Amino acid sequence: MNPDDVVATSEATAAPAPPVVIAPQVAARPATHPPLLFLDGLRGLAAVFVMLHHARWLLWEGMAEGYSLHPEKYSALGRLMAYASSIFRYGHEAVIFFFVLSGFVIHLSSAKRLCAEGSAARFDGAGYLWRRVRRLYPPLIFAMLLTFALDRFGMALGFPIYSGQTLYPVINGAIQPDHGVVTALGNLAFLMPAWVPCWGTDGPLWSLHFEWWFYMLYPLLWLLSRRSVALAGATVGTLFAVSLFWPNWPLPGAAAQAVPQIFTALLTWSMGALLADVVTKRTTLPLAWLAACTPLLLIVPLTRHDHGWTTSTLYGLGFTGLLALCLQLRARGISLRWLDCLKPLGDMSYTLYITHLPIFVLLSGWLMSRTPEGTLPRHFGWMAAGALLTMVIAYAAHFLVERPFLSRARPRVS
Repeated sequence: MNPDDVVATSEATAAPAPPVVIAPQVAARPATHPPLLFLDGLRGLAAVFVMLHHARWLLWEGMAEGYSLHPEKYSALGRLMAYASSIFRYGHEAVIFFFVLSGFVIHLSSAKRLCAEGSAARFDGAGYLWRRVRRLYPPLIFAMLLTFALDRFGMALGFPIYSGQTLYPVINGAIQPDHGVVTALGNLAFLMPAWVPCWGTDGPLWSLHFEWWFYMLYPLLWLLSRRSVALAGATVGTLFAVSLFWPNWPLPGAAAQAVPQIFTALLTWSMGALLADVVTKRTTLPLAWLAACTPLLLIVPLTRHDHGWTTSTLYGLGFTGLLALCLQLRARGISLRWLDCLKPLGDMSYTLYITHLPIFVLLSGWLMSRTPEGTLPRHFGWMAAGALLTMVIAYAAHFLVERPFLSRARPRVS
């Protein structure tokens, strides 16, 4: 992920003023709902975490295929950094955080409206879809064009990383670029990676497949939630259980596995929506109960680590607890200003998330071409340099392909 969360946090911070939503910059928030600017900081940190996860196995020789084979060649500081970098193994889990955050910010404004209007509330389906399209597509199209240009440039230079002929099996298995027309159309329709591969070397696009279909299912969940929070939760829970224990549905082609995977992952996204219902008092579930789930983020890594949806769901519950804990701290007047200050990082997080990998792949190919053996560096300097370069590119691109469209999407004050 997105995964960067692929939604604007401003939707979460907007104050309700039926029948229009007033942008947070010009409206006072209700006293009962603390400012949520810290969400941008968390979103930005998660995107950076995913970026460093990929930098670790593309811009450094790695543990299994590098350090563990010759630890004596590392200084004491180098050994310390090698072990410290292990925290960045959990890039997939950071994408799970994006799912939870997405569910929260998408549902929060609707939860406020449902709380105020009840069964009289109406869902603006056309407006909702247009906001999602405007939010997702400009950065996505830019990322696909950038990926194509960088991939073709690296291929023209003959870098073996693009043909799966490096010394690193993990890289060879993960980097298999496809630039076909069908693949391009499939990525624009968010059918990756079930029906088509992710575009080129831009592997992080896989999470957009889930995010898009969460968005498409949300209007149905909204209808259920308007009737009852418990009904919506029971429906999602049932879909999760059926999909988990019956992972191959009688559907044609890739849909047989893709559909149950979406319904399995939907539970994680819905945890964020449940948190929004708790915050707006649509349910009597105490916020403290959700906050008590935070320790799962420390406990789950100690168990068997895999990317199955059972483990991912536990991580989702832990991240829901983390958000609930932050909301509790904010409500009690405890400052999270250090997270608020990271808002610029959060603003560009989506662009950073979907553009960093093709840059790293090209840089990795170049680094391997600099040595006769085709090896990656033992030091971490190129990780830092690559991360800085990517963040500069993403920050500049943010002003071209994100900010203008978000600004236009803001509702007018009436």
